[in-house]
Amino acid sequence: MLCTHPAGAITDHTVRGYDREAVRYAWRGACLECQRGVVGVTSVSSALPPDRLHATLTGELMAYLGVSRLGA
Repeated sequence: MLCTHPAGAITDHTVRGYDREAVRYAWRGACLECQRGVVGVTSVSSALPPDRLHATLTGELMAYLGVSRLGA
């Protein structure tokens, strides 16, 4: 049976670059159903609060897995 990637989670992230306006994060995540691993790099505003950072990274993971996260 093919996984439809219904949900995923960020398992790890670290700062890979920084300037006054942006922070570049390297991150790892996985599908919670089939455990397919994904790695990525995402740049965000340096003023982004931690809760929005996690939501942004999770959104990147879901986009990679092909999952629509309406309302996220």
